[in-house]
Amino acid sequence: MCSQKFTKNGLSTVLTFKSIMKKQSFTFLVAALFLVQGMAQQVEQQQRSLITKRTASWCTFCGTWGWSFFENAIEQNEEKAILLAAHYSGDLVVDAAADITSNFGGVSQPRFFFNQTDHGVSSGNSAAKLTALKALVDAAYEQAPVANSGFDPVYVNGEIKVNAKVKFFQAAEGEYFLGMYLLEDNVVSFQQSVGNNAVHKNIMRFSFTDDSFGLPIVNGSVTANQEFDLDFALPIGDPAGKDYEVLGIIWKKENGKYIPVNVWSNDNIALVSNTSVENPKYEMIVYPTVTSEVAGIDVQLIEDQPLASIDVFDAKGNLVTNVHKGSLKKQGNSFQITKAQVGASGLYFVKITSPAFVGVKKVIFN
Repeated sequence: MCSQKFTKNGLSTVLTFKSIMKKQSFTFLVAALFLVQGMAQQVEQQQRSLITKRTASWCTFCGTWGWSFFENAIEQNEEKAILLAAHYSGDLVVDAAADITSNFGGVSQPRFFFNQTDHGVSSGNSAAKLTALKALVDAAYEQAPVANSGFDPVYVNGEIKVNAKVKFFQAAEGEYFLGMYLLEDNVVSFQQSVGNNAVHKNIMRFSFTDDSFGLPIVNGSVTANQEFDLDFALPIGDPAGKDYEVLGIIWKKENGKYIPVNVWSNDNIALVSNTSVENPKYEMIVYPTVTSEVAGIDVQLIEDQPLASIDVFDAKGNLVTNVHKGSLKKQGNSFQITKAQVGASGLYFVKITSPAFVGVKKVIFN
């Protein structure tokens, strides 16, 4: 699956360790503001498929030929597809799983869907259908994507927070949504025909939104390279020790149905120390966040700061330029940074530092 980790020099202290789980890793960051406000959202120009198993814990065949088919499909396709176990009923039921599989037309179990299409798997044809599924996934992987999403989930103050970016690589027309979901791997729970200690793979656990198909991206015309930012939050317990993965699905709504456009996931969930993300002592705005020549910086404070610094760092954490060093007044602190100052196109981080607070915002120069 797709995952990213951000390291830097001189911006904050980072400690990492690998979980004993196959996929999960966590990053502890002391400077919560840098992570939440400053992480880059990279969007891969890559097409992946969605493979969904409609299942239930009480289903006999879901634990026999359906169980084997799903595990084999994961092994063969997990680099080029997202494979999702959607329990629409039983011990592991999730409303979003029921909504999504009903949207696909599922009325029994186990059913396997390649994107929105029932793959027609049965006990008698599972070997042939497994081969055919891999061919479909491989072919889709070679196609140019219409759009994709990218995000770096963080766990802070009892929530998994996701600031997602959606980028359209081609011009498009229609009604698009981004659904955000939490998957969990290696869940030990009952499954008919397997037993009480069945190890379930890639289960849908939660939707980040009340609407199972997420938040609207756009309704109308989209130009190539147009980008959209969407924020999600899921209240949940500490994910340490859980084999979690955050999944984003771009949906296109057509004739009342939701069609998968592309999927992306990230199994790196950064664990932020209990530093308040909302810092009432200041507000810093960098605008626009994507620019060709000039970006403005506005800083508002609740009290004067006799000593403060505003610096710009590149994506590797190297200091590029100092914008301001000295006092800041309670109101009306405005500055500018130009492409000439940073020297090249790319992602940069604007960091404000004072004895009372530290904060970071991002800006991209085209």
